[in-house]
Amino acid sequence: MRVGSTNYSIGKFAELSGIPIRTLHYYEEVGLLCPIRQENGHRSYGTADLITLQKIIGLKSIGFSLERIRKFIHHRESEMSLAETLNLQQQALHAARAELDKSLEILGRLITILQREGELEHNMMFLLIRNMLREEKQRSWVTEHLSEQTATALFDISQDAVAELDREMLSFAEAVKRLSAGEPDATEAEEMLGFYVPRILDFLDDKAIANFADIPAEQHERLNQLVDMPFNEREVDWLDEALAHYASKFGLHGIDGKKEAQKEE
Repeated sequence: MRVGSTNYSIGKFAELSGIPIRTLHYYEEVGLLCPIRQENGHRSYGTADLITLQKIIGLKSIGFSLERIRKFIHHRESEMSLAETLNLQQQALHAARAELDKSLEILGRLITILQREGELEHNMMFLLIRNMLREEKQRSWVTEHLSEQTATALFDISQDAVAELDREMLSFAEAVKRLSAGEPDATEAEEMLGFYVPRILDFLDDKAIANFADIPAEQHERLNQLVDMPFNEREVDWLDEALAHYASKFGLHGIDGKKEAQKEE
């Protein structure tokens, strides 16, 4: 028997604490609560157990895992003060909230796409999700290899602008898949690229255009790893040929000027 404590049966303890008996059993299994066992095998909870249970409830309410609670209560995490422990938990919750916010953003974007398109192939949906999850890394690449202004223009935009970019990406993918059955220098292919190429170039500021020609091959490969495109090998080859034809015939505003300047130097 614990000195200076009132003892309760598990039923009475559950009633006092408002915690179901099944949960009390589980807390005992994972080492959070350690009731005394009487000679008849029945559990006996004391006032100290009630205090411990209140700690468990309090820490659980601010997002501590049961394992962290067990270490905190029974091992005191002696290397860290209470303030340090709470600060770490606050950081963990901020990270979890950022992850949740990103998940909610992605869900909202997918719902918008479905409302507009009516239907979406599973492969395309998962490709969109992968790209959306990589946007922070994509932004870092653009900032490092193109410019901060271009990164801002691409990623710091309104929900309506994001929805428009998502729509254009799907439309571009559909157009490439459809047109790749024909020749890369066909008039319709030129017209399609005539819309999308200037649209992309509009996001590039002068610094990004200047840096574009100097990006090493390994960084182009890194970008390809960060941005999934929904094309098979044949479609990729067709798009490369169509872009080469378009650039040869119409030029790439700003980028061509940079290349010519480099040749003169």
